[in-house]
Amino acid sequence: MKIILGNPGSGKTKALLALSQEKQIPILCESDSRVERLLVKAQGYGYNIPTPLTLEKAKKAKEVLVDDVDRFFEQALGVKLAAITVNRDTSVDVVDLDKK
Repeated sequence: MKIILGNPGSGKTKALLALSQEKQIPILCESDSRVERLLVKAQGYGYNIPTPLTLEKAKKAKEVLVDDVDRFFEQALGVKLAAITVNRDTSVDVVDLDKK
């Protein structure tokens, strides 16, 4: 799993769109409107990505990427996300866009 960190405007979504195009993995979104916004952004960058998925459609996917995990869970669950944990092991690749 790759974790992409960065402040607002640092290029996290652009990096995720590039990864989606490279690996042909769809992005999981909290709403149909977010699906449309990501498709417009991808087109603006010249990326050809698989159509992003909402939670209902993602159940058939093998693998997904998530943009703004906090926003996704807050919208999907209807609660504020106070904390998350991530297992650190050899399969975790952390990319900090603010340290470039």
